[in-house]
Amino acid sequence: SIDTLHKNRNTQHSTRPTQPSSLLVILFTMPKRKQQQQQQQHPLDASGVLEAAKYGRWNEFRQQLAQSADVLTVEHLNDIPPGRSFGVIHQICYHGNDGARQALEHLLEEYPRVDLKLPAAHNDDDQTPRQVAQDEGAEPAFLDYLEQRLELQTHHELINHARDGQWTQVSDLLDNDDTRPSLTTLNTVPEGRIWGLLHQVAYWGHVATLEHLCTLYDDDANTVLNLELETREDDAAQVPRDIAIGRGRHDFATLLQNKIVQQQQQQQQNNTTNTTGETEEPAPPSKVTAASSAMKTPVPAAGKLCRICYTQDHDEGTLAVACDNDHYLCQECFSGWVRSESDIAHNPQNILLNGGRITCPCAKVADIHCDSLAYANKLIALTVSDEEIYEQYLRARDYVVGKEAVAGALSKIQQHDGSNMNAVEQESIRNLYKLDDGTYSAYMCAHCSFGPIDHGWCNNLQSHHGEQKAGGGNINNACPQCGWFAASIAKWPKWDGQFQSSHNNNKNSTNKKLHKPAVATMTVMELKMALKSRGAPSSGNKATLQARLQFFYDQEKTNLTS
Repeated sequence: SIDTLHKNRNTQHSTRPTQPSSLLVILFTMPKRKQQQQQQQHPLDASGVLEAAKYGRWNEFRQQLAQSADVLTVEHLNDIPPGRSFGVIHQICYHGNDGARQALEHLLEEYPRVDLKLPAAHNDDDQTPRQVAQDEGAEPAFLDYLEQRLELQTHHELINHARDGQWTQVSDLLDNDDTRPSLTTLNTVPEGRIWGLLHQVAYWGHVATLEHLCTLYDDDANTVLNLELETREDDAAQVPRDIAIGRGRHDFATLLQNKIVQQQQQQQQNNTTNTTGETEEPAPPSKVTAASSAMKTPVPAAGKLCRICYTQDHDEGTLAVACDNDHYLCQECFSGWVRSESDIAHNPQNILLNGGRITCPCAKVADIHCDSLAYANKLIALTVSDEEIYEQYLRARDYVVGKEAVAGALSKIQQHDGSNMNAVEQESIRNLYKLDDGTYSAYMCAHCSFGPIDHGWCNNLQSHHGEQKAGGGNINNACPQCGWFAASIAKWPKWDGQFQSSHNNNKNSTNKKLHKPAVATMTVMELKMALKSRGAPSSGNKATLQARLQFFYDQEKTNLTS
């Protein structure tokens, strides 16, 4: 009927709009679902950082890293997204070229705690980033930078484990030839930290770890573990012994002091016999690392007689210090005394004689001759009235350390034909004496060209030549190599920056075979140092390093005989 027809048309008309409406709903909800899927992605995938690293698009990598700074965390970067084998650090190491090195530097600058030891996923042998770089033939510059950062990471890991008393983990890292930091690294406090490894060990008084460290690192006759390494505390630097005493670890402090004395005695014994077996005059132990006096913090000056201004009526709040023999100095006089005793420009010889340390002024008084140990660094830092005075004192200590390093390195030339001194040591000595115009402040022998010889504080070398020193022995201003001597400094040529071995003055022995330690007996760090001094890559496991160094040994032997 007509009514039925109208009814059907109305029904159809009323239902038509619902179909396109449903389609529109589906179309508009699709992007939302896609967005939800994207939100479920790992941040490394969602940001595009991992993809850019995978294909070596380094400009894009830096841009994506910057744009995702509010989203990406170091935890994300130390993770591998589901379904992937490599993380960001593996992809960078896979490329291993100069662009990858710059990208790695940028990444570590933004995220210093990226784990460079992160094992790959879905990999039976837990391939590390270093192994990826080595397997893919990364460039030497990339591998060297990676090794430096790996060593720094291990150093931080050691300090963290020691801080938390996790001695098994400390021992495991030290016993691993591939992860053990060099002696040079352990003798520093990393940037951004106040305490190093030894300071944490001293805090706990952990004897086993101290013994372990000394066993591993005190096998070098010329360089030893610095048991008096200072903390980076601005107000009052401490050495490990200070920390142990402060924590009541007196037995540990005594053991530490005994080991310092043993190091000094061993170094003295090594210096008494040269390669020919002839005994030499024993050198006095270094005053730089000698023990300090007992007082570590200043006391009120009221009622204390100052040995310089000879008054005991001091203003309220004035501080005083004392040596081990209770000779007091008020704060003002002590500050002036430190300033005078650490003045490199006007008092260099006295600074060297005292090892850069500040001793009681009564030591120079004829009827007293105070024999107290030098003032502690912490005491000086807490007492001097001006921060510049303390900085001047630290520079004086560095000055002495530099001079002793020169003496130690030059002794290698005399005893081992110069073969034991590597390129790093040579360059360090040059920098110590180099002037702004490129010449050197040191002198050399006019007869055999041995140098550097430090005659920097006296024009008339005869005035103190042969004079007896307070610490034992005589002052000798002659050439330590051949014995040549001239009283006037004008007759000594300026050093040319070259290092002469003990056989260079014999023209017939210039091709003398140099002594080299056997590759099989060298530690991983010794192998790396030997390779770096030859400009060769220092990455790889111990067997790789040994084979690489042996190749250089064979090549050098061929050159000597040809």
